[in-house]
Amino acid sequence: MDYLELVLETRDSAGITRLRLEGLEHEEVRERVLRHLNYVFSSERFVDVSISARDEESEVVREFRKLTRGRAFSRVMEFINYLYGVEEPEAALRQEAEDWVEKHVSSGMTQKEKLLLLLKHHHRGKWVRSQELRDEYEALFGEKIKLSSISTYLARFHEAGILERRGSRAQWEYRLPAGNISNLPKEK
Repeated sequence: MDYLELVLETRDSAGITRLRLEGLEHEEVRERVLRHLNYVFSSERFVDVSISARDEESEVVREFRKLTRGRAFSRVMEFINYLYGVEEPEAALRQEAEDWVEKHVSSGMTQKEKLLLLLKHHHRGKWVRSQELRDEYEALFGEKIKLSSISTYLARFHEAGILERRGSRAQWEYRLPAGNISNLPKEK
């Protein structure tokens, strides 16, 4: 491909952000797109994503609604890899998840500790349900966790004063306050 213009548009609670890239090689595009998505998801749980590509002859547009961090990486990188003819569409997503887990997670951590880490780094100040956390936990850490375990851990965090809770028993939502997380009590 001689020339390619890409426009990545993300819509979140803060508004619309656009990243426009022209005439770059695959690796440079990948790096800038992943940096952009990391920035957007540093404060958001769900984001609408639109990505368009144009060359001398055609234009292709893909739109995705309410993507989580992992799905956004996957969908956008699949599209970019397709455009550039790269064979491994999932490699970038796997590498991003592995890098995050390696950086933040000790192999000796319990499920409860991993869940608290996930809340601290991805859901501070945001309301979240146990079902959403289970899906994200399993995608991020690559291991299964029972919904009942997540519900129990969330209830214990709430009882310890770590999390706020709202809703009814059938649909509890939890939130880690947006304040200073370094002063949170240590979990036993």
